[in-house]
Amino acid sequence: MFPYKLSIQTVLPDNYLKDPEFKMQMITLQENGFWGVELNIADPLAANLNQIKEFLSTFDLKLSMYASGLTAKVFSLSLSSTDETNRQNAVQKIKEIADAIDSPDIGIILGFFKGAKSYKPEETKAQFRKSLNELAPYVTEKQVPLLIEATNRYESSIANSLEETAGFVKDYNSKYLQILPDTYHMNIEESDLYEALDRYSKYYTSIHLSDNNRLFPGFGAIDFSAILNHLKKSGFTGRLAIEGNIKKDFHSDTRKSVEYLKSIIS
Repeated sequence: MFPYKLSIQTVLPDNYLKDPEFKMQMITLQENGFWGVELNIADPLAANLNQIKEFLSTFDLKLSMYASGLTAKVFSLSLSSTDETNRQNAVQKIKEIADAIDSPDIGIILGFFKGAKSYKPEETKAQFRKSLNELAPYVTEKQVPLLIEATNRYESSIANSLEETAGFVKDYNSKYLQILPDTYHMNIEESDLYEALDRYSKYYTSIHLSDNNRLFPGFGAIDFSAILNHLKKSGFTGRLAIEGNIKKDFHSDTRKSVEYLKSIIS
């Protein structure tokens, strides 16, 4: 038995109710003891989240997170855009997602939505802060967690290390503003991954597990045994989620990764 609520991130097909491959993916997750799914969803207004949750429940799965990257790409939105109209539209879209979720148990992940690499990092950071100033009271009132993912410097100019990411949320003093560590990005940004996890532990309740080559855990060089046992020793009781690219296929990669994770935690 894996000691943490384990999820995986994947994309929700437009016609997921009739998509045989998506159904088989959910069966694979059910068979391998997953607790939930983080879904990349194209449009929050077109998605019926209650219907999605009901569909997942038939496989004993929860909708754990709304992964907003696909939404950002579909609508070409950025919370750090120097185009003020685009930034405001991005804020509005996150509010629409929060309205659709309307639950403290499902978070909104801000990864790609933060904005890409910028040649004017200070300006884009200021724009991102402005967006958070508008979103923080909204998600706090809605009681919908907003998780800022710490992503590496090659993908974004905003919130790269856990220290910088925590700097964006700490002043709001709201449990609904959180950070999201990701082992792939931490492998690039942190000089001491374990020290960073300990220092900023009060700001996160979920962690992404992804190997150094962006494949699932167990397909690369990161020592997940040390990470999982460090989390266990430090008293972490939150959620874990597998995220990454596919090497062979979803089903075999998932099974192999879960077997690996179960085998290394003492």
